[in-house]
Amino acid sequence: MNTISYVYGNNLYLNITNRCMMLCPYCIKRKRNNKFMGNDLKLEAEPSPKEVITAIKDPKKYDEVVFCGYGDCLINIEFVKRISRWIKDNGGKVRINTSGLANRYYGKNILPELKGLVDVISISLNGSNPKEHNEINKPMFKEESFGEVVKFAQEAKNYIPEVVITAVEFLGFDTSKVEKIAKEIGVQFRIRNHLGNKEN
Repeated sequence: MNTISYVYGNNLYLNITNRCMMLCPYCIKRKRNNKFMGNDLKLEAEPSPKEVITAIKDPKKYDEVVFCGYGDCLINIEFVKRISRWIKDNGGKVRINTSGLANRYYGKNILPELKGLVDVISISLNGSNPKEHNEINKPMFKEESFGEVVKFAQEAKNYIPEVVITAVEFLGFDTSKVEKIAKEIGVQFRIRNHLGNKEN
């Protein structure tokens, strides 16, 4: 309980919230044995920026420090900004994994606030149209969510050096359609493994 950070590959992952803008039934936190690589990421309480920074120690040790846990870190954007600034000031590289719904959640464009703080943003798009996206992910904003995610990814190019759309590979889902969307808006694309439900 209360695992704030964990190492996976050459990256350090930060688990700062369990809150999310989606209720994806395939998410690892909804599985019976929902630990990831032996880590129980269910938080009893959200950590403070100071606690997260203490857990990171030396960000230069890792290829990336990645905001990725059981929730969407951008629900707590002020914490993300404070922690990211510390990581950058101490020689680290920052990646954010997100559902891409933060602009809709806050009712404003939050991406300018991340400029200079985030090196890579990885946006999950599991669905190639509003209906499919809504059915697969159960997002907070229902069928409006698909368009919001695509717009978020497109806008992110103006503020973040590397923008990646990802799709989870599972039975019956055609990731090639999501790859086409990524190419059309001029961002990178990566397939994520369904078993791990984490990006590497």
